[in-house]
Amino acid sequence: MSDLTYINKDLVMEGTLEAKDSQVVIAGKFKGNIVAKSVIIEESCNFNGNLNAEHLKIEGQVDGDVTADFLEVTGTGSIDGKLKTNSLSVDSGAKISGNVSRIAS
Repeated sequence: MSDLTYINKDLVMEGTLEAKDSQVVIAGKFKGNIVAKSVIIEESCNFNGNLNAEHLKIEGQVDGDVTADFLEVTGTGSIDGKLKTNSLSVDSGAKISGNVSRIAS
């Protein structure tokens, strides 16, 4: 990964973000859809929409559908939606509401 897109905690964004070969880090509020190689939802983030990434780390709040080859939810993370993943890591304290399924091969 050579590029990084960072949305700081003071920003509120709405729309679609495609960064298929890059990493996206979101600390602010985002409403919409993201497709990226890697996504980190920081603890201060409030995300509403759909996420699609190879690697996804959730430290903040996500409301929407998630598809990630590797999904990591930290102790401060919260997800409400449909989760599709091949590998799931959930820390103690994480909150997950919805269903979890494997990505079809």
